[in-house]
Amino acid sequence: MSKDEDAELISKAKATAVQYLKEKYKLDVEITYEHKLPKYVAYSINFKGNVKGQKEQTFDISVNYKTQETSDFIISPELEKVLLEKGYELS
Repeated sequence: MSKDEDAELISKAKATAVQYLKEKYKLDVEITYEHKLPKYVAYSINFKGNVKGQKEQTFDISVNYKTQETSDFIISPELEKVLLEKGYELS
């Protein structure tokens, strides 16, 4: 894969992750780290980020760049507390 193709996959997957968090949890987030796994491992791009203006409210999320499905959503205790206070069920 060329650098341009990789950049396009990452950009699309990043948009998917941001949109998922906005729709599911009403969060405005920024992505601070991205890592595309080798295809022989998985068709995934891992992202780390935080809620805008709240550096301690962090998350990790993976996006399958073939299907645009999200998985492996992990959140910091600080973000978990905020989401629970907003009434979201986390499991």
